[in-house]
Amino acid sequence: MAGIELLIVAWDGAPYELILELLRGGTLPNAREIFGEGSLKPLRSTIPPLTAPAWASFHLGVNPGKHGIIDFVKYSPGGKWRVHSSADLPYRTFWEIVADEIPVGFIGFPMGYPAKALGRGFWVPGFLAPKGAASYPREAMGIAERAAKGYPLNPPLWHPGGKWVGELIACIDKKTAASIALASEYKPLVVGIHYQVTDTVQHFLWGTEAVDEVFRAADRALGRLVEALSPKRVLVLSDHGMGPVKWEFHVNVWLWANGLLRLKGGFRPRLKRLLFSLGFTPWNFRWLSGAGLRALKGLFRKDLRLFLYPIKGLERIFLNLKDVDWRRSPALSPGGMGAISVRRGDVLRRLIEMLKDLRTPDGEEAIEGIYRKEELYRGERCEGLPELFVLGAPGILPVSHGLFLSPRPFFPAMLPAGHRPLGFVASTAELGIGGSPVIWELAPSVLRLLGIEPPEYMDEERVCPPRAEP
Repeated sequence: MAGIELLIVAWDGAPYELILELLRGGTLPNAREIFGEGSLKPLRSTIPPLTAPAWASFHLGVNPGKHGIIDFVKYSPGGKWRVHSSADLPYRTFWEIVADEIPVGFIGFPMGYPAKALGRGFWVPGFLAPKGAASYPREAMGIAERAAKGYPLNPPLWHPGGKWVGELIACIDKKTAASIALASEYKPLVVGIHYQVTDTVQHFLWGTEAVDEVFRAADRALGRLVEALSPKRVLVLSDHGMGPVKWEFHVNVWLWANGLLRLKGGFRPRLKRLLFSLGFTPWNFRWLSGAGLRALKGLFRKDLRLFLYPIKGLERIFLNLKDVDWRRSPALSPGGMGAISVRRGDVLRRLIEMLKDLRTPDGEEAIEGIYRKEELYRGERCEGLPELFVLGAPGILPVSHGLFLSPRPFFPAMLPAGHRPLGFVASTAELGIGGSPVIWELAPSVLRLLGIEPPEYMDEERVCPPRAEP
């Protein structure tokens, strides 16, 4: 087919340091040939460095103070929750803006469900979209499924053994085949394709050869896409980085232990509190199986859709945010991997001092960065964001979970790797961004690359998280 104008490929969770190492070691020959080591830059994620706020910022070209998303899940007082979706994006995405002018193909990105109608082109939703999710136009999903039987909206559930790695690689191959088929059908001039499994494999198999295997497959896919689509320009990026984790820091448990989070009264919360103190926790019961506990078993098979928030049924058994007295609690963490909502200024100042002195059980500093929201973000939704954002030191993962997983504030990590702030970006075209750009800078840069003036609401380095160096 005739060459497209721009190919955007996303390797979710790929850290700058790892990509640089794989390029130098020969693991990514296609990437090295296409953009080389010289164009590789660290790309700063949102704080917290999570998939949903990062990709929301990428799609919109704005900081979280304007879109208000800090996690996959939105908690409200009382512990009620819902999953964020593309319907929560308060502005038009840059994909929609481009599609007013030229045909666009959007394939599989997070925060892409439900599908958005494009002026010209197609939109296939991705990560966390439910089974049977519709595309735009509706026929596009059928094309994807015919090109790749069992087209994967989400990565396969984790299970031990080499077979799972093969399933991840199959996801890459299927999405690539579907993308080529869709591009052949709709003839877009800008195509974006997201691969979630590069994130997934690192979470579970960090430091093993399996990670290299999956990135080799992603590199082969990049080569296939370039050969099939003949793009004039190529942009490859990730939404955040990754690194090894030794300790989880359970923020709400720590707040509770320090008298800053209060639980409701009444028989059921008191009973759950007693059982929790005696070891009746999700972590200690992860080994259970059986038809009656499939949801619990699924939680600890690490399906991210289940792991991020309470499941109906588990809320009735284990302590969770619905058992918290939101009105009387001076502080609590409503999701967001270290984001803390604080009711009073004196509590905020006390918290900052406590966090500065926080140590892990082995005596190491636990916190790398403590930021008031106004230090990070600006915008009409900033008022609704938590007052404090905390970044763990290397090896420390703040956990803000709907379920109280363990009675100890610090707990040995459930997964060998967790998110870190530095992803990467590499391009064959000059994007006009600095040496360490932030993820929302890319949307206005891409628009200008295509000869389109960015809208006024987009942020171009006017606000940004503190700079992080690789």
